[in-house]
Amino acid sequence: RLVGGSPDDGGEALGPHAGQLRSARRTPRSARSHRSVESRNSQDSESDGESVHEYQEGVPLDEDLYGVCIASFLRDLRKVITGHGNFCLRLSRLVVTMSLVIFLAALQFFLVIQMKLKVTPHSVERMRDTYDRYEAHMYANHTVLSPSGFSRGEQGHFDASLFASLPGDLREQVCGMPLAHPLFFAAMLLIWTLTVVHDIRQTCYLIVLLIVALKTVAAVHDTFAHDDDERHGRPLRTEDKTVLLKGLTIGIKFVLSACIFIPRLSIDCYLLWLGCRWLMATDNLEDVFLNAVALEFILYLKDLVYSAVVPIRNKVESQELRIPMDVVERANFGSYLGAFLWLVIGLLWVPLYIFVLQGVLPDYRWDVRALCDATADLR
Repeated sequence: RLVGGSPDDGGEALGPHAGQLRSARRTPRSARSHRSVESRNSQDSESDGESVHEYQEGVPLDEDLYGVCIASFLRDLRKVITGHGNFCLRLSRLVVTMSLVIFLAALQFFLVIQMKLKVTPHSVERMRDTYDRYEAHMYANHTVLSPSGFSRGEQGHFDASLFASLPGDLREQVCGMPLAHPLFFAAMLLIWTLTVVHDIRQTCYLIVLLIVALKTVAAVHDTFAHDDDERHGRPLRTEDKTVLLKGLTIGIKFVLSACIFIPRLSIDCYLLWLGCRWLMATDNLEDVFLNAVALEFILYLKDLVYSAVVPIRNKVESQELRIPMDVVERANFGSYLGAFLWLVIGLLWVPLYIFVLQGVLPDYRWDVRALCDATADLR
């Protein structure tokens, strides 16, 4: 049964609109828990022995600060524009939640820029100095300036026996370089990459649902299904007490893209590159773990702020909101294996960064690992 609201917000059962409610119950886009049904077209399923599934569901928003902001923006903006409810209350919550998201993006940008200016340069400089001294010692000062401007040993002059006379502190620093343990470092880099890819995938999913797939409506008033009288300005609720989006205006889609999705994707992509650079410039393996945790902390600020400061009512209203998704999908490689492309992207990014894109040690000669492994075996 669809109802017009909850008791605490002045909603009422919509008895006078029984006919309209019966029609709403028959609509195939009503939000409900996930269900899949076999396609009515049996010929499609019998052609290759695979089934066709129809997915009709209301997708909830993520339980983080971005989800609360989207829910508040859509619900409160509609109330403010249509003049329903407490104008000052709704406008205040709208301003606060949007300001909170802007604050989150600014804080993340600030931390990332400070890392770029004050943290990674010193780590990169130490790493380059360590490797330059190693090259000069192991090649008996037969070094040349690489195209990147760093000292690299000349081919044919590498003397492995000089490793024993390498100063102890320099030997420890060289053998602590991530590139001295490429397989271990690649595994750590893959974990960090997948951490960022998870956030990128969630953002892209919301973009597809809210910006691409969700239909465009002419007025903010029509973003939710509503009754004709709409005495309380409440959107209609479904059988499971959720609120289903009907569409978004061009203006709302633009604001969501400009204020939420584009900044979030920008932070993710830049943080992916900067994190890889910082991890590669870490001069010992123990700190690689600590730095990876510190980088992840920046990504999960949205969850921290959500848990720490967002009121419970705002969280509940955010989880009531459902984004319509109606997909008829045939069993094929795309539906079964398509999401694994994110893993492929991660697996391709790691060697691409290590061998091509990394700028910490340009023209790296890969002349450290064998000597450090031999030393470790002797211990």
